Amino acid sequence: MELNGTHSFNYPQRQVWDTLMNPEIIAQALPGVETLTPLENQPLAWQANAKIGIAAVNGRYAGTIRMTEIEVPDQYRLSVSGEGQQSIISGTALIKLTYDTDKQQTVLTWDAEAQINGNLARVGQRLIKSAADMMSRRFFDGIDSQIPPEPTA
Repeated sequence: MELNGTHSFNYPQRQVWDTLMNPEIIAQALPGVETLTPLENQPLAWQANAKIGIAAVNGRYAGTIRMTEIEVPDQYRLSVSGEGQQSIISGTALIKLTYDTDKQQTVLTWDAEAQINGNLARVGQRLIKSAADMMSRRFFDGIDSQIPPEPTA
């Protein structure tokens, strides 16, 4: 299943990038995530535990999140895998940041490919896409609220 979207931040690109690289902020902003723990000897990789509900399928999921293909401050790739509630989820997302000088905004675009099997897959692609859109909006709004203001001179 392919998913994608955009979000605009009223902050410089580097501020948005630095916020997206902060695992504590990520953990707070990810809908349903209860814990996000760094994996030992694996930089930019975390064990995640989450409680997620889509339609009638509610439950706890455990998995890993890895950040790769990092090009500071322009893009990175997230790889996610997890399971729970008799479902298996895996996928990757390419996150790109560009700065729109006319609007003075950082524009984030994301393109993801997800594979979902088990009970969660039975919910249906349309409901899953709708839930993913809602969760991504909540995530980026959460990130937006955590970006520190630029220091004044």
